[in-house]
Amino acid sequence: MDASFLDLLMAQQEEVTEAEGGGGIWVVADVVNGAVAPVTLEAIGAARNLAGALGAYVYAVLLGDGVSDLAATLYQAGADGVRVADHPALASFAVEPYLEVLVDLFQAEGPEVILFGATPQGQELAPRVAQRLGGGLIEHATAMTLDEATRTVQAAVPIYGGEYFEIVACPQARPQVLTVEPGAFPAPFMDPYRKGEPKSIEVAPVEPRVRVLGPAGDFTPPSVPLAQAPVIVAAGRQAGDFGLVEKLAAALGGRVAGDRGARDAGWIGPEQIIDVRGVTVAPKVYVAVGIRGDTFHNAAIENSRFILAIHPDPTAPIFRVADLCIEADPREVLPALLQALGA
Repeated sequence: MDASFLDLLMAQQEEVTEAEGGGGIWVVADVVNGAVAPVTLEAIGAARNLAGALGAYVYAVLLGDGVSDLAATLYQAGADGVRVADHPALASFAVEPYLEVLVDLFQAEGPEVILFGATPQGQELAPRVAQRLGGGLIEHATAMTLDEATRTVQAAVPIYGGEYFEIVACPQARPQVLTVEPGAFPAPFMDPYRKGEPKSIEVAPVEPRVRVLGPAGDFTPPSVPLAQAPVIVAAGRQAGDFGLVEKLAAALGGRVAGDRGARDAGWIGPEQIIDVRGVTVAPKVYVAVGIRGDTFHNAAIENSRFILAIHPDPTAPIFRVADLCIEADPREVLPALLQALGA
């Protein structure tokens, strides 16, 4: 068969008959740097799975200025219908203008389920939409199933940073509003032959209550609390040269801390002591420089994702909890590390 004829046949087969609206599952798109955000496509894929069980259509809503051409991407991801609010008043995100467009649309269409990305924009809009429509809200969903008898979405949400998950649902409130965690759902197959004609939404300009005037002058933002720092370089009695510890922390973009031995040496303040009686931490990277590692210290760092320990004593307890151990004098190791980092 001629290839061009096959392409034409496939294109004809995949033409989308625009859904008229009413009920259904709706996905509110995020637009980042002029493109549809990946989490929006993932949400459309999740919506298609739910729609198959509900026997419902999947709709996408696109808001912004000059965004009409992005509707093609939403059809290719699996949307049966796309509504576009393309207006200069929506050029940059502000809560009130976006909220008014969405609430007016959803009051007219009566959706069963509304999905947002768990992004700064989605987390601002989702609870407000749920409140205005009298619906239920589930945030940061990482998995979704459906109770077909009651048409209720059951979602898994992480608790305590993902230590465990709870299954939650809104059995009575409608619509069911959910925010979808980025990366939690697979991206859908993008079908280039899937096409449709989006419908425009009338936009009545609304003055936002909050306006961005520009960066604040003479303001230094507070530093990240030590307990939330992603990188920590901590010193102990055997660190030798505390200046090298500070340089390593600066090269890694991390915070300086230490054990009680470093406090006794006058290198750190009491608020920088890593200890179950002081500060418990869980950074992505924890570098222990010259820390022997007593029970209280090691218990305070046990949730760190990666621990590098540098100590001259091979029997140091810190080596039992470290992922990478360097048995050496820190005064010999740190200069080499700094050189490797170009610091």
